[in-house]
Amino acid sequence: MDDPNLIAPCGVFCGVCPYLVAYKRKDERLKEKLAKSIGIKPEQIVCDGCMSKNPLFFCKTCKIKSCVIEKGIESCALCEDYPCDHIKNYPYKPFLVREQWDVNYRKKYGKEQWIETTIRINSCPTCGELCHWKERICKKCGTQLKERYKDKKFQ
Repeated sequence: MDDPNLIAPCGVFCGVCPYLVAYKRKDERLKEKLAKSIGIKPEQIVCDGCMSKNPLFFCKTCKIKSCVIEKGIESCALCEDYPCDHIKNYPYKPFLVREQWDVNYRKKYGKEQWIETTIRINSCPTCGELCHWKERICKKCGTQLKERYKDKKFQ
């Protein structure tokens, strides 16, 4: 799972993003819920990863993405100025707990182990379905999923 399009500039793994998962699964119910929460239409939820040619609309103008590209680095996890004002001033605060977990885990254990662990903790223990990071019940088999990213501790 070494797709560079799935490594977001902010340092998270896009493969477990609710927007990407809703789009890839063609999950209209999740698209409707996500769209309503940010005031857009469900059909606007189209994403193949932040660094793909087809990112979610707000990723196209993201200040974090512009900064990472300008610095010539893969993500904030590789930036010596982390956390900068772009991160500290990010408007959706619950996301920051997840972002900080991802960046700190990658810094401590490396890219491969970070991706492997992110996939493992977000996969259903019953059926193996890769779930988005906020999902509480596996959509494929109905298994209750444990809390993830609750704090900055590594799991």
